[in-house]
Amino acid sequence: MEKRTQIYQEGNTLRTRVVTVPTREEEILVLPKQRKQPKAQPVRHMDWVGLGIFSLMTVLTISFALLCFSFLRLNAAVTNSRSNIYKLENRLAELRTENQLMENRLEAQVDLKEVFEIATEQLGMVYPDADSQISYSETVREYIRQYEDIP
Repeated sequence: MEKRTQIYQEGNTLRTRVVTVPTREEEILVLPKQRKQPKAQPVRHMDWVGLGIFSLMTVLTISFALLCFSFLRLNAAVTNSRSNIYKLENRLAELRTENQLMENRLEAQVDLKEVFEIATEQLGMVYPDADSQISYSETVREYIRQYEDIP
């Protein structure tokens, strides 16, 4: 091996050091023999842990998929119910309009003069006299519930 002096800078100073440089013959590297390492015994319980985690993740994934499927099915059912309700509300509005028209036609067909004539002439009904009318004072103006006879 050959010794050489090498100058290098450290901070703001120059320093020298002696370096040994290998010769050409010494440059051939001799690799050290690698020791055979004993094979590690496989850890059996880690296989079971991995299998357990895999099983758990599989069960969770399937459960999540079923939950999503049931949510979509319920969402479709709600949408269908809303459309049915909308159709039924429209049908109800049509029936109410038709009912109002029929009531108006019936009221137009009834002649109040004819009803008065039949009631007074054929059935003998008369207007009440002043003696048969009884007046009383109201205590509550909103509404009255009658639990006993009026005086």
